[in-house]
Amino acid sequence: MATTKDFNFTAALTVFDSDKARANYQRFCDHAVAEWSGDLEATMATVSPDNPFQIFQATGVEVWGLEAVREFYRDRLVTFTGQGFHAKQWVFTDDVAIGRGWFKGSPKGMFFGTMTYGKPLFFAMTLWLYFDDQSLIRGETAYSDSAELHRQIREGQDGDVSRMLY
Repeated sequence: MATTKDFNFTAALTVFDSDKARANYQRFCDHAVAEWSGDLEATMATVSPDNPFQIFQATGVEVWGLEAVREFYRDRLVTFTGQGFHAKQWVFTDDVAIGRGWFKGSPKGMFFGTMTYGKPLFFAMTLWLYFDDQSLIRGETAYSDSAELHRQIREGQDGDVSRMLY
C-alpha cells in the first residue's frame, strides 16, 4: 500500500494548533494517498457523506452529492493517474485547508468537465478543501486560470513543480 513517502508532500506547511486542524491534515494525507494511488474506495472513505462537492472554477464544473462525487473520482482515476497537485504551501485550520501550487499531468478524456487529449498540462492552482465535524472532506474547490488551461489543452505545457509560484 502506498504512503506519503511515495508522493511529493514537500511544501511549506502551517497547521493551526488544534486537534481538529491536525485531524484535518491527517485526513488530507489519507485522501491524497488514496486518490493518487488510484484506490476509489479508500478515497471515498475520506469523503463526507453529507452532500460532498467538487467545484472547478476554471471549467465551471460543479459536482454535488455522494454518488456524483464517487463518479467524479471514478472518471478522474481513468482520465489521469498519480499525483496531480504539487503544493508549494498548505495552511490547515479547523474548517479548511488552502493549498497553493501546481497542477502537473497529462489527462486524456474528461478533465474536470473539459475534454483533454493527453498533452502535458502545467499550471498554477489554488485548492480549498472543506472539512466536516469528523474531519471528513466535505468538498474541494480549485481555482486556476481558465484561458491558460484551455491554451495548454490545445498546445501542451510542461514545467518543474519545484519552481516557485509568482
